[in-house]
Amino acid sequence: MKTTKPAKKKKKKNYANSLLAVILPLAVFGALGVFFAIERTGLTVTLSGEAAGPVFLPEEIFVPRSMRTPELRCLLIHNSQEEYTADVTKNISFVLDQMSVGTTVVDVGRTRTLPPLSRYKTMVIACEELIPIHLYLFDIFEWVEAGGGLLFAIPPSERVLGTVFNKEMGIEYGLYEYVPQVDAFLETDLLAGGKGERIRWSEKGDWDNYRSGIDFVLSDTAIVHMVAEGPVGPSPMLWENRFGKGRIVVNNNDAMGERWSRGIIAAAYSLTEDAVAWPVINASMIFIDDFPSPISEGYNEFIKNDFNVQNEYFFTHIWFPDMMSLSKKYSVKYSSVFIETYDDNVHPPFETIENTERMKYFGSLFLTEGHEIGLHGYNHQSLAFDNFDYGDELDYNKWQDPEHIYLALSNTIGLQKDLFPSLEMRTYVPPSNVLSMEARAILRKQFPQLNVISGLLVDGIFALEDEFGVAEDGFIDVPRISSDYYPLDKALNEEDPLFWTILNELNLHFVVSHFIHPDDVMDIERGAEKGWKGLLSAFDEFLAWQNQFPIRKLTAQEGAAAVQRFDNINVSTTLSENQIALDISGLYDEAWLLVRINEGAPKETDGGELTHISDNLYLLKAEKPNVVISLGPRGRR
Repeated sequence: MKTTKPAKKKKKKNYANSLLAVILPLAVFGALGVFFAIERTGLTVTLSGEAAGPVFLPEEIFVPRSMRTPELRCLLIHNSQEEYTADVTKNISFVLDQMSVGTTVVDVGRTRTLPPLSRYKTMVIACEELIPIHLYLFDIFEWVEAGGGLLFAIPPSERVLGTVFNKEMGIEYGLYEYVPQVDAFLETDLLAGGKGERIRWSEKGDWDNYRSGIDFVLSDTAIVHMVAEGPVGPSPMLWENRFGKGRIVVNNNDAMGERWSRGIIAAAYSLTEDAVAWPVINASMIFIDDFPSPISEGYNEFIKNDFNVQNEYFFTHIWFPDMMSLSKKYSVKYSSVFIETYDDNVHPPFETIENTERMKYFGSLFLTEGHEIGLHGYNHQSLAFDNFDYGDELDYNKWQDPEHIYLALSNTIGLQKDLFPSLEMRTYVPPSNVLSMEARAILRKQFPQLNVISGLLVDGIFALEDEFGVAEDGFIDVPRISSDYYPLDKALNEEDPLFWTILNELNLHFVVSHFIHPDDVMDIERGAEKGWKGLLSAFDEFLAWQNQFPIRKLTAQEGAAAVQRFDNINVSTTLSENQIALDISGLYDEAWLLVRINEGAPKETDGGELTHISDNLYLLKAEKPNVVISLGPRGRR
């Protein structure tokens, strides 16, 4: 998956059409004037953004995820003989672990025996062929009728299953033939923020690569959450159906095998019980790569066409005030990453650049406004040695000696100390998302002030992918999810599923982690043809979209502290007719959870605070290890 890709043109909004857009730039330059006036007198300037940092967990209370045992709740059935389902099983296992769901995994490609179903509250079937468990099917549906929750992660492809269990699954009939799925329409708020959205699921006209599902026609009892549209008409993609005291959820598409579709796994699983609660991060982080950094001299054709000014003037008097205006408008905290030079030198000596006035100009006010500056590198050459294969993707030089990496980064940190004495850069973003394991070890040993690595969640080029959590080497991994100024593009394909990825991570981890570059406006492959006015309008639209959720606006360091807390807790859930009781282990000062309440409505919350997100989904701030949510009268949805 590429991280940037030009999107189709959006309707542009009027540029600087608010009083805020006029006032804020004046305030910015007024503040800068005062800042530099004071500085010239020789007095010390205190940067308020650096006064207090986030509180990280004490090492002695952190329990590695590998040493924790979540409550056993789910039976996951898969078949290792089915090649396609391997990614599905891997993804589902990961999501259930993130949700604190203890799972027994049974490979029916190796055994035909299932453990006693009475041990489990839920079951996920992640295989196409059900012949290996056909002797258990009647037992499974009896278990559901008695109160179990069953998720078919892959559309059941056998006609006999549909013939015998149509009614139980909410199916009227089906020919059990695959039909193309071109567009996905989200009919409900199952994915918060997705209701009414139409997402490109396949490339139109590409018959060989159409994604597909089975041609089911559903009964009136089924609640449909996603519908596909294609050349042969609509078809259901995901639905739920009540059967006795239990629930059956059917996923009739191939999304659950994709790394960027994990939120739909969490959402579908959350329908299998009367209520499901899982830990989340609750953080929105906006990264600005390559900032502060040197500004190229002269004119850029796209900037010149729009404003007829040189690059330095544009970034100083237009781009920077506009970005600061957006941060005020939406209470956004930016996390930028500092780079000293764009030369390609990987051999000492490493010269310190002389013209740093503009970098100090930007960075000083940036810090004063409470934003964060981290480390990107001495230059934009990724930290990789001769054993790393760039293929034909990047024309980068490789480092020959670990000492050279140390000298180069030390030079940049020294420059940063000269420019911003009270700043300590603690977040590292690897250039082009390339960071060799050897270089990561160098960072850990030689630069102990660094505690966060922000690579990419999904990287289709080098597959250097990170997960939110505390790594074995002690770094806190805070991956970036999406990029560009126009991420609300609804296109979904193997190249660039931007909006779909954002939507899924929001519904799994309740997190937004997005990055842009100042020079995107200068690069046609990153949207420069839209012009700054178009990019700004699209980015404003994205920030307004995320503002509909009660999500915390954090810097990368604050987000890392939130990731620590998320990664340290387990949640056990006890359901009764009138309440949801949560036992949260590993809680330090607070924990955040998503809670889907499928039966009844919340009345009171003891031990935390519940905030409605959408439909039957809530955000819980837990302040005590035991939280009880009292429910009102039940009513079937």
